Amino acid sequence: MHVAVQSRAHAVAVATAVRPWLPTLLAVSANSPIYDGVDTGYASWRSVQWSRWLSAGPPPHLRSEAEYDREVSEMIRAGTILDDGMVYWDVLPSRRLPTVEIRVADVPADSADTLLLARLCRALVMSVDPEVDAPVVPDSRLRRAYWLAAHDGLDGDAVDPATGIVLPAASRLADLVARVRDALTVTGDLESVETHIDALLARGNGARRQREMLAAGSSVPEVATSLAVPHSVGVQAAP
Repeated sequence: MHVAVQSRAHAVAVATAVRPWLPTLLAVSANSPIYDGVDTGYASWRSVQWSRWLSAGPPPHLRSEAEYDREVSEMIRAGTILDDGMVYWDVLPSRRLPTVEIRVADVPADSADTLLLARLCRALVMSVDPEVDAPVVPDSRLRRAYWLAAHDGLDGDAVDPATGIVLPAASRLADLVARVRDALTVTGDLESVETHIDALLARGNGARRQREMLAAGSSVPEVATSLAVPHSVGVQAAP
C-alpha cells in the first residue's frame, strides 16, 4: 500500500516509526494457513516463506536517508541483493513514487479487509512526526512479534515490540486503533474502522475462516473456490 509523504526523508522516518505496528497489520491480514494441501499450523505461511529472503521482513532502525542508502549499498556489495529493486522490506520509500510503501500484509480474504488495512496504514503514516526520532525497538523483540503474528494471526497472543509485553492479539489491535485515533477522526474513518474490527474479531480473519471450512469437511479446492468468490459487495473506497 502506498501513502503519500512529503519527501524521501519523510518516508524513511515513517518506515522506522511504524516498525512496531507491522506485526499487527500482518495478523489482521493473515490468510494463508494451507500449503501443499495441509494446514501448516501458521496463520500466514506466506509470510514465513517470504521471510527467507535476506532483504525481506522489517527494515532496520534507520535515522536518515543516508543510513537507508548505506544499508542498501552494503547489501549490494555483499551480494545478498543485485540492486535496490530487490529491497523487499515490509515498509520502505517507494523507488518511483513520492510515497512510503507498506507491504507487510498477507493477501487479505476480501475487499473489506483490504480497505481496513488501507485505512490503518494511512492513519499510521499521518500519525508520524518526521521531526521526532522514533524510539529504538530491539530487532529480537520485533522478530518475536512477527513470529507470533504469522503463527497465531488474531487468534492468539502478540508481543509489543517496544516493551516485550505479551498480550492478546486483539488487545494489540486495539492499541493500534488508539494510536491512530486522531488521524482516523480527521479522515472520517474511525467509526467504520471500529465497526469492521468488531466484525473481524467475531468472524475471524481469512486464516480462521479457511480452517473452519476445513474442519467442517470442505476440501482444499472448495476452500480456495470460496475465497475466490467476492465477499464484499458495495464497499466504497476511502476518500
